[in-house]
This record gives sequence, structure tokens and C-alpha cells, in this order.
Amino acid sequence: MIRYLQTIGRAMVPLIAVFLALAQDGRADGPPPHGAITITRDSDFHDCVCVTGGSGIPSDPYVVGPWLITAPSSGGWALKVDNSRGRVTKSFAVAGITGGYNDRDPSHPLVWLVKVVTGTAVANVVGNNDGIGVLLDGVAHVALDAISVNKMNGDGVRINASTYVSIANSKLKSEQNGFHAEDSAFLEIGTTCAKACNEFTYDEGRGLWLHNTHDVLVRNLTTAANDTTSMYLDGRDTYNVEIAFSTANADGSICTAEGPTGIATDTQGGIRLVNGAHDNYIHDVTARGNALDIASGGDGFWLNPCTGEEVRISPATAPMGEGNVFGPNLCYGTTNIAGLPPAACKQ
Repeated sequence: MIRYLQTIGRAMVPLIAVFLALAQDGRADGPPPHGAITITRDSDFHDCVCVTGGSGIPSDPYVVGPWLITAPSSGGWALKVDNSRGRVTKSFAVAGITGGYNDRDPSHPLVWLVKVVTGTAVANVVGNNDGIGVLLDGVAHVALDAISVNKMNGDGVRINASTYVSIANSKLKSEQNGFHAEDSAFLEIGTTCAKACNEFTYDEGRGLWLHNTHDVLVRNLTTAANDTTSMYLDGRDTYNVEIAFSTANADGSICTAEGPTGIATDTQGGIRLVNGAHDNYIHDVTARGNALDIASGGDGFWLNPCTGEEVRISPATAPMGEGNVFGPNLCYGTTNIAGLPPAACKQ
């Protein structure tokens, strides 16, 4: 199934350790305050007065942070490095960005990298009740570590058209999706961890959503999307995804005084493979769903938890494609996929 094992995460581990140490350098009162930072050319690293170390060469990258960003930029970000014009040639790493403000706009990121392809570590991003935690657009060779965001109004981490991205030691809690990748490839989630180290939990959307994204290796991941789907493999270009030694739980939607939480979809459950996702491998996983634990396609309805009414959804979400392999060591109770191995746990 998976015929590769990329090493972006492992290659960046020594650098990440240094940056985490810098980001947690013993300040009991947290990082010092700084205004929002925008880098669009090499000279901005000097002009921003935001670099705390390094010389900008690959073996000694500029270190940005740790900083407490006191207010977002006019564009809504705390830190943006934009290489869309090819003017950022210096090597850099982010060693800590804490959002010191609230931002209800779900499209506003705390940290936003655009067209950065030279190899970068982003560590110790902290936010609460902001938009997106980390947004990556068209990047390559980026290692994320210690991303800790809570009650975000956008995705915890959003990746668009990017390759060779890894994430470890991170907790993503969002009113939308925890980790959301679109049109991307060669991602590693938790492969550098000896035990569970990523938690994408309490998400009103999906915990892990891979849409038209291929060649992904997932290890040591805990997902708990209380309102929709915990792990969601979506689209005909979603293939060569291997998920192992992880858990996927969903038990919503939830009825509140304001009405049901989450989104009205026919794909509630632990793990769903939909819309032609093919040639993926899922093993050594525990899945518990509010509808089906492991499933192909959608049910055709959404159960409103406040009224008990089945709301029909038409057309139903399309099923998975061919070549998906399941097992061994799957823990599940319910499925609509024929031929799954017997559950390796007591029901």
C-alpha cells in the first residue's frame, strides 16, 4: 500500500528541539509582546525587529520568536511569510507565536506561510478563540511541532496544495476541522512519536480531513470529532493513505440550547472513506462512531439530535473507491464495508 516513508519530520527534529527550547526559555510570564509580523522579502527579517537569532543560512536559519502578538495585522494574521514573488530567500524558523487576542473570523490565521519551499520548522504556536491556527499555502518541506490551539473558529491546521509537511506533538481543537488538507501530498502525522502525540479533538467539523490528498502516513493520532466524522478520507485523488496505531471517535451531533452543533451531513461516524477514495490502508486503529464506526460513503440522512428527526440528504455522499485494505487489529462495532476482519476488541 504505502510505498514511501518521507523523512521531513525526522530531518527537522534537531532544529525543532532548539526552537522549542528558545520558545520556552524560562520566562515565567511568557514571551514578550510584539506587533503583527509580515515578511515578503529578505530585508523584512531585519526591518521587523522580530528575529531573535540565526544568520539566515540553511545551517543557521533566522529564528522568529518567541513573541506574544498583541493584535492581528489589517489582513488578520499574527505572522505571515509570503514568498509568492520569490523574494524570501533566507532560511528561517518560527520558534513561538502566541496569539494575545481573539478573532472570530474563521479565515484569519495566526501563522500563515505562502510559497515557502526551502525547508522550515514552525514550533510552539499557541492560540485561543482565533481563526485558523496555522495556514500553509503552496509550501514544501515544513515541519510543524507543538501547535496548541483551542476553540478556534477556523481549522486548527489548514494545508492547501502543499507537499512534505509533518506535524507532531500538537493539540488542535476547533469549531471547524482539526487538521484539514486540500490537494496536498507526502504528509506525515505523528511519525516521529513513540506514542500518541497528536490530538485533533472536539472538532465540530472533522478531526482529520484529507481531501484529494495522497501519500499520507498517520501514526499515534487521537481524534474525537464530537459532531461529525473523526477521520474523513475524501475524493478520488485521496490514495496511499496509511493510518495506524490511532483512535477515531465521534458521538455527536450535540443538542444545545441554541440548537444542534456541528454540520448537517450524512457522514457521521468514526472513519469514513467517501467520493472514490481508493488504495488506502487502515490497521491497528480503534474507531467508534455516532453512526457507523468504519464506513464507505454516506447514509443519506442526518439525525437531528434535538428533534430526533432524520433529515434526508440528497444525493447521498458517494462511496469509496477500490483497493482499500483494512486490518489487522481493528477495534470497531459497526460497518457497512463487507469483508472487514473480525473486531480485535470486545464490543
